[in-house]
Amino acid sequence: MVNIQGRWFDGKSSQACDATLTLRGDTSVSVSDVASGEPLIVANVNDLDISSRLGNTARFVRFANGAAFETVDNTAVDALQKKRIDGGSAGLLHKLESHLGLVLVAAILSIAVLVGGAVYGVPATARLIAFQLPQNTLDTVAAETMSILDRTHFDDSELSVDRQTQLQAEFKPVLAQYPDMPLKVEFRKGGDNIGANAFALPDGTIIFTDEMIELSHSPSERIAVLAHEIGHVAERHSLRAVIQNAVLGFVYVTLVGDGTAMGDLLIGLPVLATTLSYSRDHETEADVFSAEFLDKAGIERQAFVDIMQRLGETMRCNELIDDAKDVDEDALSDTERLALCETLIDEADDEGNSQWRDYLSTHPGLEQRLIDFTAQ
Repeated sequence: MVNIQGRWFDGKSSQACDATLTLRGDTSVSVSDVASGEPLIVANVNDLDISSRLGNTARFVRFANGAAFETVDNTAVDALQKKRIDGGSAGLLHKLESHLGLVLVAAILSIAVLVGGAVYGVPATARLIAFQLPQNTLDTVAAETMSILDRTHFDDSELSVDRQTQLQAEFKPVLAQYPDMPLKVEFRKGGDNIGANAFALPDGTIIFTDEMIELSHSPSERIAVLAHEIGHVAERHSLRAVIQNAVLGFVYVTLVGDGTAMGDLLIGLPVLATTLSYSRDHETEADVFSAEFLDKAGIERQAFVDIMQRLGETMRCNELIDDAKDVDEDALSDTERLALCETLIDEADDEGNSQWRDYLSTHPGLEQRLIDFTAQ
């Protein structure tokens, strides 16, 4: 005989009473009220729905009429389970979750699935979605982005009309080689926040800042940068990045389930680390696109290398001077600024900051990136 103490729910109300479940013989099960001794139900053990064992959580024995018996006496329920025709199957989950080796294997597999999904699944999904979106969606995203940038970061270009016309004529033959993409070039003044830069919007608009134009020394350098940005448009990198960030953010919020400061920290760091690697991949793809274009156009790849090295030096110089204390930038002559840059860069390299800055860059390490570019 098996006696199990627990609580009885009649399936008609939320009230419960203390009860005893008894197995008499091999298959007959009865439940009686502890207080009155009154029998509540009689059934066959094979007609019961017995919940699986999970740790030491409460178990339920459910009856055909909707009533249920709840107990924390897992050992007794296991004994009851063995009286069923399928006696061994219900304990499978408990055996699995109690086996340390299987738990470790399951944990490793879960981590592998999560990491694999983030590193490979999310980018692949974002790419698929990005290439399914119609052009009018790209136009809307680009228009909203440009509107925000014009309000918050950019000023109208200070390049003369003649200079802009000259540049457009310089770029026109390149753009004409990609009639399937609605490409166009616009100019803005980057100012202190953006400086020398070029970037592509999802709709095919490519922005060159005045500072980027001033930084370039030849049409070949500007065309090399333009080809790189066309690569971003062709691969829909900006749109893919938005989709990837949205998916990753949703996943991390779901896993953490907390929007507080600690939750933001746990969510933000993994998203940052993952999206940085995505950006590096995108830059590499755009570099390959640019290299292939330059080869076909008969332009030396060194043109891209030269302007990127110059850009890297300029950006690093500006950053170090901004961080330097007791430095009045407006009072520096060009010669003094150059000398100060060289000093600050030497000091930063001595402190070992360059590797860390490369790691936290949305682009690959510039030196390695340019080596790869020329070697492709």
